Amino acid sequence: MSSNPVEQRQHEVFRAIVREYLRTAEPVASSLITAKYAFGVSPATIRNDMADLEAAGLVTHPHTSAGRVPTDVGYRFYVRTFACDGTAPGDCAELDSAAAAFARQADTAAKDFARALAEFTGETVFLTFGDGRSYLSGVTALAKKPEFHETEILAGLSGLVDDFDRVFEDMRRRLERDLAVFIGDENPFGEPFSTIVARFEAPRTGAGAVGLLGPKRMDYDANLALMRRLGGLLSGF
Repeated sequence: MSSNPVEQRQHEVFRAIVREYLRTAEPVASSLITAKYAFGVSPATIRNDMADLEAAGLVTHPHTSAGRVPTDVGYRFYVRTFACDGTAPGDCAELDSAAAAFARQADTAAKDFARALAEFTGETVFLTFGDGRSYLSGVTALAKKPEFHETEILAGLSGLVDDFDRVFEDMRRRLERDLAVFIGDENPFGEPFSTIVARFEAPRTGAGAVGLLGPKRMDYDANLALMRRLGGLLSGF
């Protein structure tokens, strides 16, 4: 991050916009940032900062609102700048137990592990390992996200399920790191989504990958830390 105090503040204003949008799914107004965050500058300065962030392509505003929302470029900047050193959510004992059971008995425990991860995160989970074995869990969670109209999402769910193996195999071929994030138009599952994928390899499961599929407005801090933890845990068995 730049040592320039103005740029540092603008980065923190952007971070606040993302965190508020993740929380509310509503465009974030300068009045909210001014009231909730102690930046020590005038409301006019915050408005100017938000205008500069929009000019940089990190945020945009819907036509019907003066508030801002992150762009795909903004989400990618957020992941690179702020979400790389987060810590996994607390109380992961039940999820860790499900991961351990999957590592020991992949054939019988894979579905339970995928379901546990979906319930823990509130996102859709996909899991693949061994010779093309794959599981998908929590698909209907997509329909509950406020940015998706339920009828539109439900209409597309069957196609997502039917095409899952092909799309995920394409994504797995594109993985260059043990942990990867695909946002918006770079996401094989489609532009409205973000995906976090962790690779692993264990003696009893072989090479595999586990991923979270959700809206672009997902909790990158917590989900990246959790997936990094799970990838390491599964590879450690």
